[in-house]
Amino acid sequence: MKTTVKLFISVVVMLSLGYLPSSVNQHRDIAFWHVKHTPDSILISYYRFIDDFNAQLNSLTDATLYLLAINAVTDAQFAWALRLLTNDQAQSALPFWRVSVAQQSVDKRRRLSALLLQSERWDDLTSLAEQHLLPASHAAEQLKLHHGATPASIDQSFASHEGFLLSFSQLQAQPQCQFNVLMMTDHRQGLAKLNAFKIRYQQHPQPSSGSFCFSKPIYLGDSINCQQQPQHAAKCDWQPLAHNKAWPTGFDFIVMMTATGSGNVQGGIMHLNSASYYGLFLHELMHFNGFEDEYPLPAAKQAWLCNQKGLVAPNLFIANDLTPPAGWQLSDSCQTPIKAYKPSHNWSIMQYQQIPLSVHYQQLWLQQITDPSYQPLRFSDYFQQFKAPMNFINKMTKKNIEG
Repeated sequence: MKTTVKLFISVVVMLSLGYLPSSVNQHRDIAFWHVKHTPDSILISYYRFIDDFNAQLNSLTDATLYLLAINAVTDAQFAWALRLLTNDQAQSALPFWRVSVAQQSVDKRRRLSALLLQSERWDDLTSLAEQHLLPASHAAEQLKLHHGATPASIDQSFASHEGFLLSFSQLQAQPQCQFNVLMMTDHRQGLAKLNAFKIRYQQHPQPSSGSFCFSKPIYLGDSINCQQQPQHAAKCDWQPLAHNKAWPTGFDFIVMMTATGSGNVQGGIMHLNSASYYGLFLHELMHFNGFEDEYPLPAAKQAWLCNQKGLVAPNLFIANDLTPPAGWQLSDSCQTPIKAYKPSHNWSIMQYQQIPLSVHYQQLWLQQITDPSYQPLRFSDYFQQFKAPMNFINKMTKKNIEG
C-alpha cells in the first residue's frame, strides 16, 4: 500500500510540475493509466483532466464510475444512471439521473428517456416532462399516448411510423372485402394489440379470404369516453362522435379496444379490452354475423330470445314446439323451460373462446355471410338510435344485436 501511495504521489507531483518529458496528452494518458490501476486516485486525476475524463466516462470500470458518481461529479452521475438503466436497475438509477439531468444535453436526455421507456418508467418520464426536460422524441410521443392525450397533440410522423392513424382522413374501404371494419382505441396498449390482431387475422382469414378487411388502428385518445370498470362489459359513449365526426363510407363494423371491461358486441360495434387474446377477438367477430353464445345468456336476453321459434342464429335453434334439426344437441344458451339447441355435441368457440374455430363452425359462418338474404346490423344502424330511439329498439329486438 505504501508503495502504491508513493507511486501515486510521484506521478501527481510530476504532472503538476510538468516534469514528464512530453505534452499534456501524455500527462492525461498517465492519469488514465493510474486511475485504472489505483482507483483511489480518481478524484485528483479527474479534476486535473475534467474534459478528457468526461469524454471517456463510458470506458471507465463500474467501480471507478461509481466512485465519481457518489462524489457528486455531475456527468459521472448521469453516466452511472444510464449504465444502471441499461442493466435493468431503474430504481437504483433514479437518484443519480434526477440530480444531474438538468445539466445534460438534449441528446443525452433523449437517451435517458429511451431507457426509461424501455423499462416503462411512466412516472419518471412524466416527471421529466413536467420539468420541461423531456425532449421531442419517440419516448415523449409514447408518453402522450400513455396519458390518453388528444389525437391532435400526437406527431403525425410518429403515428405513421408506428402504424396507426389520428383521423379518418384518406381512410377508404377495400372493395374486395365483404365487410370493412374500423379498428379504434383510446389508449397506447390498444394500438399494439389491434395491430397484432390484424396481422394474425391476415395470416389466417376467417371464414374465408376476403371476408373482412381491417383498417389501421385509429387513435381516439380523450375524444371518446369509455367506462373504466373491469368487472363490467366494456362500453363507450358513441353519441358525441356519432353526431360530430365525419365517418368514412363503406365501413360496416367497429372494433373498439378499451383499457378495461369484458368483450361484447352490440349494434355492429365490438368492445374488448387490450388484455384480450385472439380467440376472444374471433369469437366476438362471429357475433358480427349473428352467432350466439353457447353458454347461458344474460337473463334479460333469455327473456325474449328464448321465447322465439326456430333458427334464431346460425348456431342456435329454439325448440318452441318445434323439432330441432337432425344432429343438433341441447345448448346451455337458454336456461328456460323452452329448450335451445346447437349444431354440435362438442364444445365450440362460441362456448369457450380458447377452443379453436372448428371446420364445422367455419362452414356455418361462411354459409351465413354468403346467404343473399343476410343483412347484418352495422354500426351506422346503431348510430340511428341517437336520432330515432324507438325505431332502433324495434330493430335491435328483431336483429338480436347483443353479443
